[in-house]
Amino acid sequence: SAKDHIGKKRGTSRAAFTDDGFAMGVAYILKLLDLYGSFDSLHWFRSCKAHYERERAKVQKSHKGTKDEKLLQTVSLSLKRIALYEKEMDLLDYSLSSARIFFRADKTAAEEAAEKEKKEAAEGGAADGAGGDAAPAAAEAP
Repeated sequence: SAKDHIGKKRGTSRAAFTDDGFAMGVAYILKLLDLYGSFDSLHWFRSCKAHYERERAKVQKSHKGTKDEKLLQTVSLSLKRIALYEKEMDLLDYSLSSARIFFRADKTAAEEAAEKEKKEAAEGGAADGAGGDAAPAAAEAP
């Protein structure tokens, strides 16, 4: 795939490909449907990290002490693949966290509604106070 060739063209293995559009779409839908609490309760990224750690340990354990060169190459490729998948999950986690900040998903819909009501009440109180002062001044003008 094109993602695999990015590091090879530039000659660095630190290059990474990420598509923020997917993370932005997920963040938008989670915000729109007010499902961030449910998504957070899944601990999805933590479980992915644990899965890859188990896979890495399984690969290392199954071929421990092997001297066969072809088998060692297979182990090396398997470990690189697992590391690549881990890196992709980390990048997705970072992108989703950034998109969450963008959509101000740190608050639930109920918290946003309460904040909006409080703000409107404060503005309404300020408008009433200003309106009370403006009415006598308008009455005195004619």
